Amino acid sequence: MKTGDLVAILGCSGAGKTTLLAAISQRLRGNLTGEIVLNGIAMRRTDMTRISSFLPQFEINVKTFTAYEHLYFMSHFKMHRKTTKAQKRQRVNDLLYACGLRDSAHTRIQSLSGGERKRLSLAEELITDPPLIFCDEPTTGLDSYSAYTVIKTLRHLCTRQRVVKHSLSSVYGDDSFSIQSSCEQSSTHDSIEMTALKYNTKELSTLDMFNNSPNGHHRKAIMCSIHQPSSDLFELFTHVILMDAGRVIFQGSSERALKFFTDLGYALPQNCNPADFYLKTISDSHTKRKDGELIKAKYDNEIWGRYSGSWLLPRPNGGDYLQHINNFQKISWFYQVYLLLIRFMTENSRNIRQSFITLGFLMITSAILAIMYSGVTKLTQTSVQDIDGSIYTLSNEMIFTFSYGVTYVFPMALPIMRREVGEGTYNLSAYYVASVLSFVPTAFFTSYMFFSIIYAAIYYTRGFMLYLTMGFVLALSAIAATAYGLFLSSFFETVTMASECAGPFDLLFLIFGGAYYNVDSLPFIKFISLFFYSNEALMYNFWIDVDEIECPKNVDHPCVKTGVEVLKRRSYRTADYTYWADCLGLVGVAVVFNIIAFCFIRKYVRRSGYY
Repeated sequence: MKTGDLVAILGCSGAGKTTLLAAISQRLRGNLTGEIVLNGIAMRRTDMTRISSFLPQFEINVKTFTAYEHLYFMSHFKMHRKTTKAQKRQRVNDLLYACGLRDSAHTRIQSLSGGERKRLSLAEELITDPPLIFCDEPTTGLDSYSAYTVIKTLRHLCTRQRVVKHSLSSVYGDDSFSIQSSCEQSSTHDSIEMTALKYNTKELSTLDMFNNSPNGHHRKAIMCSIHQPSSDLFELFTHVILMDAGRVIFQGSSERALKFFTDLGYALPQNCNPADFYLKTISDSHTKRKDGELIKAKYDNEIWGRYSGSWLLPRPNGGDYLQHINNFQKISWFYQVYLLLIRFMTENSRNIRQSFITLGFLMITSAILAIMYSGVTKLTQTSVQDIDGSIYTLSNEMIFTFSYGVTYVFPMALPIMRREVGEGTYNLSAYYVASVLSFVPTAFFTSYMFFSIIYAAIYYTRGFMLYLTMGFVLALSAIAATAYGLFLSSFFETVTMASECAGPFDLLFLIFGGAYYNVDSLPFIKFISLFFYSNEALMYNFWIDVDEIECPKNVDHPCVKTGVEVLKRRSYRTADYTYWADCLGLVGVAVVFNIIAFCFIRKYVRRSGYY
């Protein structure tokens, strides 16, 4: 495939178009054999993903960001770490102008049209100015005009000689390069073979963003899988690849494609769309139960050498080019966490309505609990059980609310995470840490808001310090519950499975919490339960300073005279370190659950791939 080529991959549904595209671009995870060769130098997967861009069929980005914010955010990850903010802004403005998004720069992505979203995805991939672009059905879901606009933009990128006027351009050098791939993927149905992909250019731009050359020329090679293009769209493509049953049956220019079918005895009807004609001819072979073998056999024996021989190119040295790739430096891990945290917080702030609705329902629950327990302000024998019940309810409500409230997080975030991590935009660990940190402010704010009504109705006589310390425990419980919820969502991988299969885990942890089972009978197992740490810390915080509880002489049940007796009766610890030990226990539970969840997510992403 040469510079200036806009290649269309055509084939019936299930022919293997996307598989071919993903395999050549090295985005496919599977049992692949073969190699991708750049001027005689075998390319590793990381090198191939760095010199090329892959546009998935559906847009995968944060819908609450504006077009400008999205591109500026991605520029931090895709450009050299030493690039200044002014250079990044200039690059973003240039891309918005080049892709026809200048008037929509400050419109949120969720409000953009389908064509504008496609062009925004293209602009994102052009941040690094890659010489190779792979597009998986870029016209899906678009009307004829929007589809034509997108393909015309791709054609313009291929055929023009663009002058780069600012220092953001990176120069590979004046070497000429050819890319050749020969790959096969094992399959239970069909064996997928890919013919040679060849790439040649005299003028390329590099990933080195600090070459001060005032001028640079750059043409691209773009390959698209496309489903039934109109005749106007088909005319924009310079070359075509026809596939059938997982095999390439033709590769060459559009003119040669017509001669290819003519030589096989298939005449193009007058005023017929060539793309429809090619697909119909291939489909007819299936109808006749030949499954394309007639065309494939003639292609192998007669046509292959005639149409592919002229593609072979010399192999000049590409070492300088690869050296430029290896010299590229991403931003640091901590800066990745910072930027991702900013994105999460921005996204949450722009979904504030949903957050207020969730908080509103939680406050209603708090008000109901306050009304139910409002008569237990005095410390009497009958109020001991009521206060204990209110504390258990506080802990359980906070843990269940946060654990089940985040089970949807990673199933929903998987498309973005898989794509951006797969492209090497940032590290998976940075994404996970930023995601966890984004929940911390919400946990503290929600916990204190939830506890405020209950404190004002029940615990206000004990002083404001009790509000601070018990609220702190509830916040730590919320953080530990968030980690528990992330563990459930990563372990079961779907929201439905996580919700339905969480019951046994909840039951075990709840029993080990001390409310329904004497924890002295569970000397070690109780320490794996976040309910135990939360209940013990709250109970200790309330009862440890209570020196006197009313004990009438005429009661029929045993009296507890101090708060320490209440704690011992529940088999909770009474040492001075108990409160902080439980706080550290909640933090430890959160860390353990997060580590396990991260391992499951990493395993899932590696197993399922990035597309």
